[in-house]
Amino acid sequence: MKNMSISIIEFSTENFKIFKKKVTFSMLSRKSKHTFICNDRNLLRTSLIYGPNASGKSSLFQALTILRHVIINSANNTENSELPYHPFILSNSTTQPSFYEVVFSLNKRTFRYNFSVLKKEIVKENLFEILLNENEKKCLIRNKQDIKLFGDFKKSEDIKQKVRKETLFLSAASQWNDSLAMDIVDAFKDINVISGPESEQYRGYTIKMFEKSEKNKKKILDFLRKADFCIKDGSIEEMELPDFVKQQLPSNLKEVPDKVTTIYFSHDKFNSKNENIGIEKINIGNESIGTQKFFNILGPIVDTIEKGKVLLIDEFDNSLHPYLTKLILDLFENNNVKNSQLVVTTHDTSLLTYKEFSKEQIWFTEKDKFGAGSLFSLAEFDLRNDTEYSKKYLEGKFGALPFIESL
Repeated sequence: MKNMSISIIEFSTENFKIFKKKVTFSMLSRKSKHTFICNDRNLLRTSLIYGPNASGKSSLFQALTILRHVIINSANNTENSELPYHPFILSNSTTQPSFYEVVFSLNKRTFRYNFSVLKKEIVKENLFEILLNENEKKCLIRNKQDIKLFGDFKKSEDIKQKVRKETLFLSAASQWNDSLAMDIVDAFKDINVISGPESEQYRGYTIKMFEKSEKNKKKILDFLRKADFCIKDGSIEEMELPDFVKQQLPSNLKEVPDKVTTIYFSHDKFNSKNENIGIEKINIGNESIGTQKFFNILGPIVDTIEKGKVLLIDEFDNSLHPYLTKLILDLFENNNVKNSQLVVTTHDTSLLTYKEFSKEQIWFTEKDKFGAGSLFSLAEFDLRNDTEYSKKYLEGKFGALPFIESL
């Protein structure tokens, strides 16, 4: 199968959860050491999003997750099934469709794709190819069930009759073997969103990578050692499942396993005179929370960098030391030959103290007194080159801070 490399240029949403008005996040930037050239555009490798709790950081990632899910899976929707419709609920916009749009590069081509949904139907769906002169060439124009096809899609006219109101044309055309639709849908599988607080669900993926590839095992161990966890080696082994864990498993589980596959890390063992007396194997469950969190997300991180994918991490700094978050960002900034992209939400203001980050890399979310969220970039502020971003942010110069009354 042909490897289709995708890069995110912009993502927008409107009337989705906290976002009443249209907000747009962009990885476009002026040329710098943080960018790579993709179809004559300078795109960022990494970007950070700050803001108080409940200001829209997670909602932005959820919107992109929904866009990805509907593109990949809506062809499987049954008749009259509900679409993921989550409008801004603090006004009368609950009768209006939610809007999602992504501008992306796919190998040598650039596209703008959007759709609008209500609970029971796709209202609009459009795909345009953006040419090098920035003019747009139509590929797909849809108003409800009125679907017009152009260019690459003209050969798939017969598919129009098979597209239900709950299904994106792009998703359906992919299942009916339209080559452009298949390429786009496959490429969106390489955009992944993970949650820092829920990192344990990615542990199995990292363990599989560790077990199946000596190359990946070495990389994961190297990263753990760089993080100074005193880890010498690691091995995949089976362990007896403790009784207290069995008791916590769902009651409807048909078979409760006696053993599970897990990872043990080897540490040097010392006597009272600090003399090395051998190796002690420690189950990952007995390592520190920080070690566990870091290991859990290393699988998706290594996979993203190796295969030129796009990764978004929500609550990036959850249980991770600031040096570890900086280490991960440095991997994407400096060891990223396939131009993978990393976007994170974070409260870690220590990252703002690093002078090498550019204004274009830093974004903020903020909620107004009417409960509506906004999204803006640090590049919108006129700042001197020697400005301490962290200090100014904590002073409230950029907004995007919680208002906390004294008790």
